[in-house]
Amino acid sequence: MKIIRQIDVFEKSSDYIFDEIEIKKFDLEAIKLLITNSKNDPLLYNGYKIEGKLRAYFEKNGYEFFPEKYDYFLCCYQDNNSLKSK
Repeated sequence: MKIIRQIDVFEKSSDYIFDEIEIKKFDLEAIKLLITNSKNDPLLYNGYKIEGKLRAYFEKNGYEFFPEKYDYFLCCYQDNNSLKSK
């Protein structure tokens, strides 16, 4: 099982999911320092709105945000396709 981390992009006007951006280099420990309740979710499986320090972190790492048009969330899911039999 592979854990996928991504940024889900939702249109503000409709709450429609506009895009899913996979995060190739995910530094769990660095990001945990930016999320207030990470002690209750040590692996960050819950969704988190990307704003403030978390948004600044991702911008510093090359991601671009348009908060007037979209809402962004840090999300996680399991890729069960990586368990296919040999």
